[in-house]
Amino acid sequence: MRRLILELSAAIGLTVAAAISVVQAAHAGDVMVSDAFARASATPVAKTGAVYFTIRNDGATPDQLTAIQTDAANMAMLHETVEENGVASMRHLGTLAIGPKETVALAPKKMHVMLMGLKAPLKKGDHLEVTLTFEKAGHVKVDVPVGDVAASGPQ
Repeated sequence: MRRLILELSAAIGLTVAAAISVVQAAHAGDVMVSDAFARASATPVAKTGAVYFTIRNDGATPDQLTAIQTDAANMAMLHETVEENGVASMRHLGTLAIGPKETVALAPKKMHVMLMGLKAPLKKGDHLEVTLTFEKAGHVKVDVPVGDVAASGPQ
């Protein structure tokens, strides 16, 4: 009986640990960042990459993303993909406003963090750290897992 209780306790503990490890979110103040991922570089000489995530403002006042930093690249900037006359291009965004109780998703072919001057290609299974700076919430450090080249979400 004692052995059964120990085995059940161990199984429950492992299950809880696995569930917690799947839900990767970072927060500061009223802002939560979740579902972060990057795509692996398509070539070993790639100098650019992209990071995606979801930002949720649980507060009663607006906040805004004002800066992005990572050691994985020389520069990280917020971009959005726009299409005009059938031609897609990227446009730099200086800041990103997140209203009260609002959720904003950065996703492929939409808004994203553009990494320029990668210091090494992004490889599936690797992780990089990105620091997001919000006007009110302050700094949020986000662990970003790298998925495959065509990843459409965290894996």
